[in-house]
Amino acid sequence: MKDLYHDFRSIAVIAPVAMTTANANGTGIDLLGYKGCRLVVQAGTSTALLGASNLATIRFMESTDNSTFTAIADTDLIGGNNTQVIDANGETPSIHQRSYIGSARYVTVRIEPTATIAVVFSASAERGFPIHAPIA
Repeated sequence: MKDLYHDFRSIAVIAPVAMTTANANGTGIDLLGYKGCRLVVQAGTSTALLGASNLATIRFMESTDNSTFTAIADTDLIGGNNTQVIDANGETPSIHQRSYIGSARYVTVRIEPTATIAVVFSASAERGFPIHAPIA
């Protein structure tokens, strides 16, 4: 039997937040001691009309110092490109996930709304493949 409990750890990156006009910048996740990470963003159902001027952009970010974050290159992500745009009501509710295969020590998620989009977002990271296993 495979035991995922001792090989993976889920960490909150962005607590559930109703998006307004301000960006939601996630907490930096330290990958020291792990060989893998999956970033997961959950988008709730929109109660507003989404479109070209009323949308949210999800960005997956990396950092070497947990201070200055930049967009992760598409080549360092498995599961899709870095930028995920939600601009239609049919795109919510939804889950967006990427596996990080880059070399930076820290990763996070940023959600950038263009207006009050009336969508609740949350994000988490799942660190896996610990160098020293099992993890308690």
